[in-house]
Amino acid sequence: MVEGDYTYDSGMEAFDRLKEGDPPSAILVGNDEMALGVVHAAQDAGMSIPDSIEVVSFDNTRLALMVRPQLSSVVQPLYDIGAVAMRLLTKLMNKENVEENTVVLPHRIEKRGSTK
Repeated sequence: MVEGDYTYDSGMEAFDRLKEGDPPSAILVGNDEMALGVVHAAQDAGMSIPDSIEVVSFDNTRLALMVRPQLSSVVQPLYDIGAVAMRLLTKLMNKENVEENTVVLPHRIEKRGSTK
């Protein structure tokens, strides 16, 4: 596990740290921008995506479609996540009872060329 700040450059730095020793066969990246950095750093190191290493990201923004190969990405309902979080926060601020501590919203993986 490598911590980054969700930027392109931190994706490149994260890959450089991960490739030391025995590189992984797949990397799950926190967002699409950082995943672009991972993909480009891997390609700069002579690795082929997805043959040498597979990459999956989160958010499924337009950036996922702007890189070659296109990124496989976890699609999340970002608006709904914010709305549910605000409802829960409002209840907590009003000292109302919150029975459900876990909320699961619909999500899926959009498979593209960065995975086999």
